[in-house]
Amino acid sequence: MTVEETAKILTMIQATYPNFRPEDKRIAIEIWSPVLEEFSYQQILLALKTYIRTNTSGFAPSPGKLIELVNPLDNMSYRSDMEAWSLVAKALRRANYYAEEEYEKLPEEIRKAVGSASNLRNWAKADEKTVESVIQSNFLRSYDTEVKRRKEYNRMPTEVKQLIEDTKRMMIETGE
Repeated sequence: MTVEETAKILTMIQATYPNFRPEDKRIAIEIWSPVLEEFSYQQILLALKTYIRTNTSGFAPSPGKLIELVNPLDNMSYRSDMEAWSLVAKALRRANYYAEEEYEKLPEEIRKAVGSASNLRNWAKADEKTVESVIQSNFLRSYDTEVKRRKEYNRMPTEVKQLIEDTKRMMIETGE
C-alpha cells in the first residue's frame, strides 16, 4: 500500500469515527504506512469495511485490527478446540501400536499441541477417565496457545518473520 493510499484509509476512518482525530495527520500517515505496506489498498479497504459493518464499539480500528481482518481465512483455517480433540481421540485408538503413524497424520498445529508421538502413545495407555478429563484439558489448553501463537506470527511483518527464521537456523547450527 502506498503512502497516498494510507492517507485515503485514514481519511475514511476519520470521516467514520469522530473520535479519531490525530493531532498531526502526516505523523499518523508516517506511522500507519510502513505497518500496512505489505498489503494492497483493496485488502485494507475491505478490512475497514468489515470493521465498520461489524464493530459496534464506536472506536476507530487500530492498524493491527485491520491486519487481523485482512485475512479472515487465517482465523477460520484452524479447527475448533473440539474438532482438534476429536482428531486426537481418533489417533489415540491406534496409538498403542502405531503412535508415530497416527502422530504424522495429524495437522501440524495439532501435532505441536500433542508434542510428540510418544505423548500420543502414553495418552493411549491412560484410562478413559484420565483421557477425557486431564489429558483432554491439557491438550485443549496447548492447542489454544498454539493457534494464538500461529495467528500472531502470521500477522508479523515479513522482515520480522525472516529474523525469527534466521535466528532459529543459527541456533540449530550452533547447537543451542
